Amino acid sequence: MARLGLAALGASLGIYAIGLAVWEPGVLTLPVAVHVAVGWSFLTAGLVAWRRRPENRLGLLMTLTGIVWFGRDFDWFGSWTADHASELSQNLFLALLAHQVVVFPFGFTRSRVERSLVTAVYGLAVLAYPPSEASDTANIVLSAVAVVLAVAIVYVVVDRWLRATLDERRALSPLALVGVPVLVVAAASILHDYIGVPDSRTADDVVHWSALVYTAIPVAFLLGVLRTRLRRVLLGRLLAELGGGVQFDDDALQAAAAAARRALRAETPLPELPQLTAREAEVLALIAEGRTDRGIAKELYVTPKTVEAHVRSIFRKLELPSDPTENRRVHAVLAFLRARTP
Repeated sequence: MARLGLAALGASLGIYAIGLAVWEPGVLTLPVAVHVAVGWSFLTAGLVAWRRRPENRLGLLMTLTGIVWFGRDFDWFGSWTADHASELSQNLFLALLAHQVVVFPFGFTRSRVERSLVTAVYGLAVLAYPPSEASDTANIVLSAVAVVLAVAIVYVVVDRWLRATLDERRALSPLALVGVPVLVVAAASILHDYIGVPDSRTADDVVHWSALVYTAIPVAFLLGVLRTRLRRVLLGRLLAELGGGVQFDDDALQAAAAAARRALRAETPLPELPQLTAREAEVLALIAEGRTDRGIAKELYVTPKTVEAHVRSIFRKLELPSDPTENRRVHAVLAFLRARTP
């Protein structure tokens, strides 16, 4: 039902844009073919991805991007509210675009850096709008910040590519091929539309027609999301991260990861440490994963005080040194690893 409603809204906004171009030629900032192609390409690709891969948020993000793109046409009404809605729509379009580039192909942020970048672009799009409207100086400064964020996202994309395995690079190829060029165009658009650099008729035409490159994002990302190989890459990466104790930003995925880790521990025999109880051996295994007492308590559904008691008992039974210059958690992990070594 939500997909159907957004599809109807996006189609209506596109028809409205075509009607504006026919009724009042030249009212649209971009050529009508470019304008409608960008909006409907995001909308169509997003709806298909959302239907075929509902677990991946990229479909929803692309659908919203297509709808928000047409919001720039609201300024035709000429009211104060319509003018500001149009400006905010342009900002949100760029923020949604950056969000998709950061989270492709998984659909959610996977690190603190990615989460910070996504938060920053939305914060800049919405919270920075009032001061940018109130002061030309603030507008220039905040636009420059937006360009810096675009550069930072390019760095993250390139770094992700360099770190990727061969299979991961195949999955990331749509991002590598179109993500960076699109961010370059976005940065150029910010410089042109918000700062006025460069200021000429030729520059206007180049920036306006270069917006066609935006249509490459939904097409490439749709192909990336639908590739079956991507699912194998995701599974391989997920298994590796499960073993490494990675914390996920997505609550549902984090809950699934916690359940999977419990199942893996249940299937894998704990090391032979006869002096420890089964619960103490489990606590020691979690210490070896790098968990804090609070993290262990959350994992085992007990209180931190209970975990502290288990940890003290482990230290005592393993006869670990009480010298303040020695780290007993490290010694406990070493004992754990030695017991697991055949």
